[in-house]
Amino acid sequence: MVADKRRRGRPPRSAGADTRQEILRVARQVFSELGYERTTFQEIATRAGLTRPAVNHYFRDKAALYRALFESVQEGVVGASVEQAVAQQTLPGRLSAFLEAAVQIDSRDRSFARFMAASVLDGYRHEGLRDSTLEQIEQVREFVRLALRSAVEAGEVRAEVDIPAVTEMIVAVLWGMTLYAGFVGTHEQLEEVVDQFSRLISGTLW
Repeated sequence: MVADKRRRGRPPRSAGADTRQEILRVARQVFSELGYERTTFQEIATRAGLTRPAVNHYFRDKAALYRALFESVQEGVVGASVEQAVAQQTLPGRLSAFLEAAVQIDSRDRSFARFMAASVLDGYRHEGLRDSTLEQIEQVREFVRLALRSAVEAGEVRAEVDIPAVTEMIVAVLWGMTLYAGFVGTHEQLEEVVDQFSRLISGTLW
């Protein structure tokens, strides 16, 4: 009886990191499709083949789950892409490496790109989500800004370049690609887009 009582409230498949990751994967899909307001734990649980208490076992409420999704994107996509990019020595190399790393992640799980694109809209619709949205965008912005400054210092880019304006241009392009990856093109088309963009910034497209 003691053992049964201790296990009460722990639904089937509720133990282990795999279940948590599956909840996050399904939640990315549901939030992307329905938006923050319409998404429910019950919908996530049903799609994941779990009970609602199983979802609550890992995440106390919808806000906590949404924050966990942002963290998984920052670590699994943005952080991983930046880490791969900073090892490159040139501005085209860094930008290309950033995008190629993101494409590799997209090939394994397309829900990341869709959530990243949809979460920007949710962040501006719901004040409580705005800080997380801005933090995610700022992480990408800071990577681009530092890459441009390094390029100026190395003589790759002319010294008088307007770094803030060019940073915003590149951030806009990167988020446009995220939208494309999540809702418009196939993974194969995304690979082609990234390849052509890499040619453009390296000066070999034309």
